[in-house]
Amino acid sequence: GMGQAASWNQITSRLDNQAGGTGTSMGFADAGQPAQTTQTTEFKSAAYKNLGRDVEIGRQLIASNKGANIEDVRAKQETIKTYEVLLGEEAMLMNGSAAANSLEFDGLAKTIVTNSGTAALITASGIGVHSRTLFGLGAEPTDLVINARQNQALVDDLRGAGSSVDRVVIEQVGATVGGHVAKIVNPVTGSLVNVITSRYSFSWGYLLTVTSPAGENYIEVEDLEPLSVYDVPTSNHAVQSRVFETSVLKVIGEVFQLKIGGLATS
Repeated sequence: GMGQAASWNQITSRLDNQAGGTGTSMGFADAGQPAQTTQTTEFKSAAYKNLGRDVEIGRQLIASNKGANIEDVRAKQETIKTYEVLLGEEAMLMNGSAAANSLEFDGLAKTIVTNSGTAALITASGIGVHSRTLFGLGAEPTDLVINARQNQALVDDLRGAGSSVDRVVIEQVGATVGGHVAKIVNPVTGSLVNVITSRYSFSWGYLLTVTSPAGENYIEVEDLEPLSVYDVPTSNHAVQSRVFETSVLKVIGEVFQLKIGGLATS
């Protein structure tokens, strides 16, 4: 209550008219009426959570920086703490658990439960298998979130023996060499999937459909209060400010997501 929780209808059924979906023909007679269908949804509610760090600058620090602008000193500390908050948000988006810690919202590891797979190392072929699973459900995956070891494994796989990836090595002084996968082709539909490396996905990987083909959000972070900085009244001999945001993760199209477990991290 009091606007402290987000609520949404989570889609739990397919949208197509096949047996696993609505099971209803799309055609209708002239001067007739199309069939009416409904999608199965499950009501979800989650409390917003506060994320933040405080910046406190003692008067002695201010005095020791004579000639310096106090706002410059504080701004530098606020920039550092802003980055710290963003890292903490990423960690919570991956692994947050409201059951284990009441100050956290549930992250992807807790929220995605319908579709899953296992692998030690991510391969292009494996991505194709999982993309085919989501394609059968009517999804078009947009993002693959994996740890650093798995991005390296994907590069190695694409460079492996028999790979269709052509490599040209130019022998020259000061040549730049190496590889990084930023996008990979979905072999089922030909669309491009963004490859995102996360420090905090650990042994999980996520093949996500962030938006539907119609542009609707299937995953979103809702901010009750966006990332901000404000002054905090204090009785200490100091100047204090707070970097904070109030957010929650909403997985609206959970049935269109897939998580991969057992991934190597080193």
